[in-house]
Amino acid sequence: MKKSYSSLNCKNVFIVRLYILIAFVILLFFLILFRVFHIQVVKNDFYKALAQNQHEFFSKTMPRRGEIFIKDIYSDRLYPLAVNQELNTIYVVPKYIQNKKDVADKLSELLELDSDDIYNKINKKDDPYEAIKDKLSDEFVEKIRSEEIEGVYFMPEIIRYYPGDTLASNVIGFLGYNGEKREGQYGIEGYYNERLEGKMGFLEIEKDASGNWISFGLKSSQSPKDGSSIILTIDRTIQYLAEKKLKNAIELYDASKGDIIVMDPRTGEVIALAQYPNYNSNEYFKEEDMSVFLNSGIHNLYEPGSVQKPITMAIGIDLGKISPNTTYIDKGYSEVDDWTIKNSDGKANGKQTMTEVLEKSLNTGTIFVAQNIKKDDFYDYLSNFGLDQLTGIEIAGEARGNLSNLKNRKDISYATASYGQGISVTPLAMISAICVFANDGKLMKPHIVSEFINADDTREKNKPISLRQVVSPRTANIISAMMVSVIENGHATQAKVKGYNFAGKTGTAQIPKKDGRGYEEDKTIHTFVGFGPMPNPKFAILVKLDEPKNAPFAANTTAVVFKEFAEMLVNYYNIPPTKDIE
Repeated sequence: MKKSYSSLNCKNVFIVRLYILIAFVILLFFLILFRVFHIQVVKNDFYKALAQNQHEFFSKTMPRRGEIFIKDIYSDRLYPLAVNQELNTIYVVPKYIQNKKDVADKLSELLELDSDDIYNKINKKDDPYEAIKDKLSDEFVEKIRSEEIEGVYFMPEIIRYYPGDTLASNVIGFLGYNGEKREGQYGIEGYYNERLEGKMGFLEIEKDASGNWISFGLKSSQSPKDGSSIILTIDRTIQYLAEKKLKNAIELYDASKGDIIVMDPRTGEVIALAQYPNYNSNEYFKEEDMSVFLNSGIHNLYEPGSVQKPITMAIGIDLGKISPNTTYIDKGYSEVDDWTIKNSDGKANGKQTMTEVLEKSLNTGTIFVAQNIKKDDFYDYLSNFGLDQLTGIEIAGEARGNLSNLKNRKDISYATASYGQGISVTPLAMISAICVFANDGKLMKPHIVSEFINADDTREKNKPISLRQVVSPRTANIISAMMVSVIENGHATQAKVKGYNFAGKTGTAQIPKKDGRGYEEDKTIHTFVGFGPMPNPKFAILVKLDEPKNAPFAANTTAVVFKEFAEMLVNYYNIPPTKDIE
């Protein structure tokens, strides 16, 4: 019997389907084989790491950052400048949220944030984590937690908080970001970042296939080591008064900026280091001009002007070239090389002693002294005073003074350096050098850290460091007496403090042009440096104002600020008068 056409057709269809199935199985086999090859060979390292990630948990445990404190003379209590504040971040896991719009509206109401912004974050289906708001207090977290909102979670965070806002901000710096890493920047935070941040710990634990910790699977661990806390030599009250006095002075004399530094001349302790403008360490990210972060007292170089003159006199006296009673004839000008240098007042004073040179701040007088000193000796003394050295203060960003102009060995360079032009220093280096006269001729290393408190509660106290004997005690005492006469009888009478003898010197310096060709017209920097009360000085003060416009000379600006501030300090230290009140 012949087979029907339909029977043959069905058989052919079956065979075709069988071949298709076999081809599909073969194709599937090769796809699986390719996938296995891709995983085990091509992407071996990636998946090996992923597998290890699933079976092991590696958690770095964070150390607690050390804090920064100051105190005042009336209390052993520590006042915080930089502390750790424990707050919280609220975040959501979008895949756990069903009613996304409702959650967005609820969070918007509680957090006072835009509902659409929150919704856009919640609506990311595959996103496992979306931060909504940080820096939330525990009380606020409990309020939100009580609402029992689906998919909303909280994570503790530790932030750096500066209770004083702007107080000593240029001393402490701030904790910022370097890429994704938080680290101290500028000031103490930057200089001692490693010591403050401590050392990371870690905990390495094995997990099972479900991601659960295996209790006996601990591989290794190390506890974190908390950072050391730091107590500064800064006095809280004096720092506050210095910043307030400086801001008022800048406004009064219409200056562009300024500094006030207070030091203990016997120990080198920095008691106040104020500058204006400054910034709020809690809001550093709002500053557009990053130069405001630099501490101008240790970073900004300037030509100091006549506050340099006591140093020139000290060199001459220490070398036996002059005495306070040595005289010369002041014609009102000096001719050096092809230059004519005049006194600031343009007057010819005739026969003058060296004491009168300081009292009247005569440029011709210090040129006379410098011309009696060998160039090598003059340069070496200036270097020994630290004018071209780093002081070593424990703040990031210190600059080194510059005496390079003297290396050309031209007479004119040494003449101008004798009264503080053509050389540049930092304010801190300048006050440190002047403190030599208040400390029997010894240069102290300035320091701003009093002690460290380590994580184990042990303490390391910084001791005063004497760097070198710059001039003899006799020379230091003579210069101190001459500087007292400057305030009592000379140009700086506005620095006189009733009932006390203070030593001091004014400086009105020209500002060099940026191109190095000459000096700016009608722009000056005013400085006053002084110490006392004599004969046992308790403190030294430097006041510096850049480009004041309401008075021509430092005798009318920084000398006045010195007097007012010194009056505050003798009252604060409760120092009895050292002479009869006139």
